[in-house]
Formats: sequence, structure tokens, C-alpha cells
Amino acid sequence: MPTRFRRSFNILPGVKVNVSKTGISFTVGTKGYHLNFSNRGVRQTVGLPGSGLSNSSYIVKNDSKSEAEKPAKKKATASKKSEEDAVVAETAESEVQEVTVRRRHSSPWMLLLGIVVVYLGALILQLIPTDFLSQLLLTLTQWARGLGL
Repeated sequence: MPTRFRRSFNILPGVKVNVSKTGISFTVGTKGYHLNFSNRGVRQTVGLPGSGLSNSSYIVKNDSKSEAEKPAKKKATASKKSEEDAVVAETAESEVQEVTVRRRHSSPWMLLLGIVVVYLGALILQLIPTDFLSQLLLTLTQWARGLGL
């Protein structure tokens, strides 16, 4: 039996961090509509709360398999070749194939998109003032000028 692990944490109202065996994802929204940002892509879910009806689809989907991971087609050997020639050709072919390992990680753009969505969600829910970003940039500019940059 496969082992599963999943844990969710609310960090803000309407913003949830999901931790599982395969990675971390962020969910933003309410029960009727939410977006999930993960290493698989951005998934939207729209539903009627309490009815059990919902529809889920990817807005942005990352491909899980690259061309190198797909099974290679075997070449047919000619009937005139002897068994030794077939074994030698098969061994040479297997030595030439390269094995690529694809790391699963979120792109920096997904992280930036998640930060923007969390910021906009906090603005909509009025958890931060509307001039928060301009005040932050003003403070950073004054700090940089103080350092002589």
C-alpha cells in the first residue's frame, strides 16, 4: 500500500500552504473559486460550495515528462544478420543512449506569480494598506541612498 503525506497551513485568510510528499504548493481563494500554484502548474477550481459540484483545470501546466524520458522505440533488425551481429548492435545502441535526470523544482516565475497573488489577495481582503508597496519602495530607496548606491 502506498504511503501518502499531506498537511495544510493557513497563513492568511484565503491563503493556504499545502505540504505533501511531492512538494509544496500554495492555494489562494475561497471554497467557490481558488487557484493552486505548484510544481505541476497553476490549477483553478470553480465549484458550488456544499453541492459537491466542481470543475478543475490547469491554467498553466508544466510537462512532467521530457522527450528523453519517453520510452524509445526498438529498431527492427534485418533477417540476414546473425545473432552475434544483433547482440553487438544492441549493446552499442544501449551504450550510446544518454540518461538524463530531470530535477523537479518550481521556476522563479511561479514563485513571483505566487507572491503577486498573495499581495493582491491581502489588498482585496484589506489586510495591508493600499499604499503598502509604494511605502516599501520609498523606504528601500532611502536606505539605498543612505548606503551611497
